[in-house]
Amino acid sequence: MKNFLLRISVIFLIIFLQVNFLNLIFLENRLVNLSILAVISWVIVSGFEKMWIWIVLLGFLNDIFLTQKIGPSILFFILFAYLISFVARRFIIERRFSGFLLVIFFILMGNVWGRFFDFLFSGVEVSKEIVPYMKNYFIDWKGFIGTNIYAGICFFLIYSLINKVEKYIARNESRLKVPF
Repeated sequence: MKNFLLRISVIFLIIFLQVNFLNLIFLENRLVNLSILAVISWVIVSGFEKMWIWIVLLGFLNDIFLTQKIGPSILFFILFAYLISFVARRFIIERRFSGFLLVIFFILMGNVWGRFFDFLFSGVEVSKEIVPYMKNYFIDWKGFIGTNIYAGICFFLIYSLINKVEKYIARNESRLKVPF
């Protein structure tokens, strides 16, 4: 029960920070999606097979609090988490430079695909609006690089939190329980 409450509190903390404080911190509309960073962290720390249900719950709460439709974030988070797990099995993510570059690639792809999914499910006509939207997103290099630097800093903080919580949960699960 304690493990359940710890993971739920991490999910609500991430959603709470996303909804209430990121607009104040990033005034130039360079919004960082903390939920995507949490998905990356959970898959790197614990793996897709162990964390998929929590990723679904995170996507559900993300849809409830941040969008009007329920489903796009769940679909995106599950697909993205599976992709991360697939790639992470092929390339070992350790504390090496190649693992660091792979995590940076995941953050970049999460930001780009997250914005694309948000736009795709926003209800606008895709054929007329998608090209100018993606063109403006990539042409503004200062905004693009700034957003990803902010995302990297936020990722480090979220990864540290999730890593500590998951290690604590693993220690609690591995304790020997002797009934009296």
